[in-house]
Amino acid sequence: MGLKPATNPDVEAATIELSIDGKTVTAKDGVSLYDVISSTGKILPAMCYHYTFDPFGSCGMCLVTQEGKKAPVRSCTAKATAGMIIRTEGDDLFLARKKAVEKHLSVHPLDCPVCDADGHCELQDMAFQHGVTNLANAKQKFIPEDTRSLVLDFNMNRCIACAECINVCKDVLMIDALQFMKKGGFNQVVAKGDVPLSCEFCGDCLAVCPVGAITNKFSKYLYKPWQMKKTTTTCNYCGDGCQMHVETKDTEVIRVTSPLSWKNKWGDRAETAKGHGGICVKGRFGFEYIDSPARLKQPMVRKGDRLTAVPWLEAMHTVVDRFEETRKKHGSDSIAGLITARCTNEELYLFQKLMRAGFRSNNLDSSARYGHMNFVHASKHALGIGRAANDWEDLTKAKAVLAIGSNLTETNPLTAVRIKEAIRVYKAQVMVFDSAVTNLGKLSSHPFLIKPGTESLIIDGLVKAAIELDLVDEETVTKHPRAFAALKSAVASVSLEQVASRTGLTVDNLKEAVTIFAESPRSIILCAEGIVRQINGYNNVLKLIDLAWITGKLGRPGCGVSTVTEEANEQGAVDMGVAPEFLPGLASFDDEATRNRLATAWDVTLPKSGSGVRLMEILERCRRGEIRALYLIGENPLETLPASLEVQAALERLDLLVVQDPFLTATARLAHIVLPASTYAEKDGTFTNLEGRVLRVRQAMDSIGESFPDWHIMTAIANGLGCQWEYESANDIQAEIMKLLPGYYNLGQPRKIIPTADRYLANGYAAGAAGRYVTPSPPSARPFTLLMGQVLYHSGKLSTLAPGLIKIDPNTGRIRMNGSDMERLNLRDGDAVRLTSDRGSLQINVQQDHTVAAGTCFFPEHFNEPPVKDLMSVQVDATTGVPSFKRTAVTIEKA
Repeated sequence: MGLKPATNPDVEAATIELSIDGKTVTAKDGVSLYDVISSTGKILPAMCYHYTFDPFGSCGMCLVTQEGKKAPVRSCTAKATAGMIIRTEGDDLFLARKKAVEKHLSVHPLDCPVCDADGHCELQDMAFQHGVTNLANAKQKFIPEDTRSLVLDFNMNRCIACAECINVCKDVLMIDALQFMKKGGFNQVVAKGDVPLSCEFCGDCLAVCPVGAITNKFSKYLYKPWQMKKTTTTCNYCGDGCQMHVETKDTEVIRVTSPLSWKNKWGDRAETAKGHGGICVKGRFGFEYIDSPARLKQPMVRKGDRLTAVPWLEAMHTVVDRFEETRKKHGSDSIAGLITARCTNEELYLFQKLMRAGFRSNNLDSSARYGHMNFVHASKHALGIGRAANDWEDLTKAKAVLAIGSNLTETNPLTAVRIKEAIRVYKAQVMVFDSAVTNLGKLSSHPFLIKPGTESLIIDGLVKAAIELDLVDEETVTKHPRAFAALKSAVASVSLEQVASRTGLTVDNLKEAVTIFAESPRSIILCAEGIVRQINGYNNVLKLIDLAWITGKLGRPGCGVSTVTEEANEQGAVDMGVAPEFLPGLASFDDEATRNRLATAWDVTLPKSGSGVRLMEILERCRRGEIRALYLIGENPLETLPASLEVQAALERLDLLVVQDPFLTATARLAHIVLPASTYAEKDGTFTNLEGRVLRVRQAMDSIGESFPDWHIMTAIANGLGCQWEYESANDIQAEIMKLLPGYYNLGQPRKIIPTADRYLANGYAAGAAGRYVTPSPPSARPFTLLMGQVLYHSGKLSTLAPGLIKIDPNTGRIRMNGSDMERLNLRDGDAVRLTSDRGSLQINVQQDHTVAAGTCFFPEHFNEPPVKDLMSVQVDATTGVPSFKRTAVTIEKA
């Protein structure tokens, strides 16, 4: 990028003065003149400009006069220099801009009535503003529409060659999937190589197109912009918390758009560090599950061996009576509940209140237990904070990023864009440690391909190398000499040569990475599912905190240890106290003062201190017959957990299974009562994203059928149990949370947190450190490592209910393998193999995938056919209760 480095905090451009329309203006030398003019409040027409990427200068609309130049200049590509005298208005400039509009219209089809951009078209607007009423030399291009892509159609008759689609793809997203190609006498936008477009399908090219040249296959010809109701809300997929517009017509979602568009092209280039307003493929094209015909529309109660639709009144009476019966017969501890972290903060808060104040049980958990809890517990224990230490701006402006077990472009695409901007604009050195060839690894300065399951050893090696190379921060470690001595003792037996040998790296790799990290002024460690969802995730996060501590990267601006979350509101679930160990506000459940405060506010007696069990223990107690009633909201453990946990046996042992969900899941099919719940598009509330920003969720449409928001159903159950809850809206619940957690609702800004390790380092650090740096057991004799994980086009099981995403990425039912392994085993694409683990075996076909490292095979966790997950063993973290079941050793034989 030629202009944007002027915003780099490490490059201080000279301040200059220039004259614009007779007024003296101050600016930075070398920035776009258009940006300088915009900063004065003057907006010039510009159909090829967007502040998120460098000016292109194709449309000829942003013309100004510069003293000393004969012809008008394009202000977007002109660089501001000292002493410039600029005029932005005048009849001559108006006529010049009008000619530019006429030039574009002369080869543009006047098919506005059938164009999806009609009423939302910049060329239309410019023609109206400049009084273009006739075209003397108009001619059609007659270019066939390119409909080869799975989700986007390209109508090059309408294209004005502004290159916004190409520039956002290349400059901002660093995907570079589009290009201009001369065909039929005109420049046309095509996929690289003029093949069917196959990319990340984020749709940002569609978003910035100022005309109707790129259209959405899923909503084409279904609407006019003015016919739709547009609701700004927060995406319900990953924890990035992207803002988006759900556009509805009558009772149907027509499309999803983003704040990024040609209409928001004016902004401060420095502000892109906080996001560019785009969304990913899941957000843009994964909306069809909302009004799916498979949605539950009525409550159902099991009568005999069948689930039968019943009125709400009957269903609620049955729920309340049977829960009360269970509590009276077996006690409050015989009731448990699980809830998805795709629910709003208000619903999560109400769930834990219902469990504790209504059922008087502390047996509760959320889907944050599947991994995020490892990070929360480690960070809270060591640093006194229960979430990621860094926001998007920190990531963007980092000078060094150490990403370990973090395939961000697949799991959290918009957080990945922050790292891409760090690479592109702020010249960050990014070190990626992963057992797969990831997209982020390809873009990084230091990609390190490691053997699967060796992330823990990598961290050991980095800590040892930092100490050996004396890269420790003296000010930091001298404050806690006993802790530092304990750490040195703990890693004394770590051999860099052995670490390198077992991980597939070299000693120089380890030394180079830790040197970059330690010597950079703003360094961040970013871990994800390859750490928090794997064995020893809790200890591995603590070891990453050790690395940050000794190199002086804790508590300093732009530094820290952070993570990302898979589901939209995992951080909110923890913050709201949906865990037996936490109360709202991340207070310990055993904190007497907080317990008393909540008991007074709720006018109840809370379950006793030390009570309550987590996800794995809940299922175990169900199997043993100790938990007799289970309330599931949006959770589907039967399809999520491996067969070795005997989830079906646990659920079938229950006297009462109540499932509240928008869909009839496999778990719901076993239920005694099924309650139809609304999706995020049908309710109000908030999500808390991975930065700690609390973001609004707004109702875009009425609930489908007789479904209701989860908070509404829980309120009815609570009142049936004798509670006196008077909530009439999500706002009422928010008001209660505000009283209990002042300052939690932060109006979209991350709450500033200051990690401090002093108490941790001064008390009992030595014993913990010694136990963390233990040589892991030797690898299994089985030659392959089977990995299950997330992929870009899906999120949990929810996305598999969205036809658009299934069209893009269907379940092939095949295991993905490296080409060299397939060649060695004499396998071709589609061949059947026998996959065997310690838990069993199954027959499955194979497909070649160049991103899968040799010695590994991969299957997306979102699909259960064939049941690859059932080959997994489960290990539960002793400290956090997080189950790990995403990696196992296997043998592969040709079937």
